[in-house]
Amino acid sequence: MENPGNIDMKTFIVSAIRHGNEKAFEYFYAAEYLNLKYFITRYIKEPNLAEDIVQDSFMVIWENREKIDPDLNLKSFLFTIARNKAINILRKKEFNLTDGLDISENKFMIDVLNDKYMISRIDALDMKRTISKTYNLLPEKIRETFILSRNDGLSYKEIADKLGISVKIVEHNISAALRIFRKKLGRYLLFIKIFVG
Repeated sequence: MENPGNIDMKTFIVSAIRHGNEKAFEYFYAAEYLNLKYFITRYIKEPNLAEDIVQDSFMVIWENREKIDPDLNLKSFLFTIARNKAINILRKKEFNLTDGLDISENKFMIDVLNDKYMISRIDALDMKRTISKTYNLLPEKIRETFILSRNDGLSYKEIADKLGISVKIVEHNISAALRIFRKKLGRYLLFIKIFVG
C-alpha cells in the first residue's frame, strides 16, 4: 500500500478506503481492532456480544465507505458507531433483567456511554481535525482576519488598523469565514447523524 506524494497517512487511509482499497481497510482494522475491543469490553461484559459490536462497527464503515467524508476522522467515527451500538444493546438487555443489582449496573453503563464527557472525547478527535482542515481552506486574507479575531481576541477596529483595511472588510471576512466553518462542520454533524444515529 503506497502513499503517493506527501499526503498525511490518516487522509491517505480514508481516501483509499473510500475507493474500496481492501489493504487500506485491513491496515485500519489491524491498527484499531484491539483499541476498540478494549473500549467496548469495559461496558459489554459478554465477550461474544462485545466481539459482535466490534465486527459490526467495522462493517458499517466498509459498507458505507463511498459515502465517508474525506475529512472525517475514521477512528472517532468507528468509536462513535461502536458506542451507539453498545448503548442500543444495553437498552434492549434492560428489559430482560430481573435482579436489581444487574439493572443498576446496566443503567450505570448506559449513563457512562451517554455522558457528555465521553461523547466530547470521541467527537473531539474528529472536530479538531475538521476545524484545522477548515482553517487551511480559508483564503489567506480571510484566515488572517479570522485568526486575529478568534485567536488573538482583537476587535474589528483593531484588526482593521493592524491590516490597513476598513472595518466593513473585516466584517465581511469574518462572516465569510463563519459561513465556511458552518458548511464544513454542518456536513460533519449531518454525516454523524445519518450513519451513527
